[in-house]
Amino acid sequence: MNQCGLCERDLEAGHLCPGDTLALGERLERMPKLYAALAGFLNPAIRATTEFVSRSHATASLPVDEAVLDLRYGGIALVLEGWRSDVQRVRGWGEPAITGDVEERVRRAARWLGMELPWIAGAYPAAGDLAREVRELEGAALSIVGALPDRGRRIGQCVSVDSSGVICGAVIRLLPGQTKLVCDWCRCVYATEQDWLLLLHHQPTESA
Repeated sequence: MNQCGLCERDLEAGHLCPGDTLALGERLERMPKLYAALAGFLNPAIRATTEFVSRSHATASLPVDEAVLDLRYGGIALVLEGWRSDVQRVRGWGEPAITGDVEERVRRAARWLGMELPWIAGAYPAAGDLAREVRELEGAALSIVGALPDRGRRIGQCVSVDSSGVICGAVIRLLPGQTKLVCDWCRCVYATEQDWLLLLHHQPTESA
């Protein structure tokens, strides 16, 4: 009998329990939004003080928050890409291509890991370590930005197909006040009743 690599619950098979698998998937889905939210916290908050502190020019505080800088320019992208690289190594797929700016890299790595989550939970021995590190990464980001805004109601996965015939598959949510659905990944718009029916009727069974 196996154990969940995160909560150590007994499992008949696999390396991550259903609850921790679901939580990891949700954290991966939130990661690009957290990354974007951190941009507003690059400048350190001005803190009130009751005593005068003499500072030399050499020890003046940095104009940006180092913790935010670490997460925005390296931390999040490198952690997610590192896990993607290891999963591909274990599967014998070689190294992933790293392209785009840091924001795009975060989106790509988070989306890829999310799409591979069934295999990761079932067959990847380091699944618990992956889940733990992503949880810690989210905790570090949330300690800076606080709670994210309402993420809305999950509708399903985007069913648009690109020129090469690949289905997008990104999660689509209906936010409060929205009258149309827009895929955050491929920017496909579902605005009419026919669009909504197309989206709802072509969902994979596991996203129901």
